[in-house]
Amino acid sequence: MGKDINEEYQERTERKFVAEGEMKAVFSRLGDQIAQDQGYEDLRGMDAVYRYLIDKYKWLPHQVRSLSLEDLSLLFDDYDTTKKASS
Repeated sequence: MGKDINEEYQERTERKFVAEGEMKAVFSRLGDQIAQDQGYEDLRGMDAVYRYLIDKYKWLPHQVRSLSLEDLSLLFDDYDTTKKASS
């Protein structure tokens, strides 16, 4: 006999949260790279990601902090981690 609907729901929910955690970890690592590229000496992780978006698009902090992981994925799809701030 197959799984009941509650088990399937729980498994889907767990997979979703694991995927979100993995995406957050990717953005945290990207933020570390951005901090290095942009010379953000006191910023790391998501703070560097947010600062980069504030600098690049002139958005306000509350605007960048409200972006979803999917939004961030679109915005950083073409971020070149080999490009330095001096370029």
